[in-house]
Amino acid sequence: MANARNQFRNFFSAAARSIGFAREAQTIYRTPEEVFVARGTTRQQALRDLVDQL
Repeated sequence: MANARNQFRNFFSAAARSIGFAREAQTIYRTPEEVFVARGTTRQQALRDLVDQL
């Protein structure tokens, strides 16, 4: 029984991480280019930094 609970917990934990990653990527894609220029970076670098967190 405990093993089944851990499997469900692991599944939902991974699903939550995936959703969080997708939301963050979507936020980056929707951010205007001027914001990245003001930060002194690029959209591509922000996406690379996000992927590096995986």
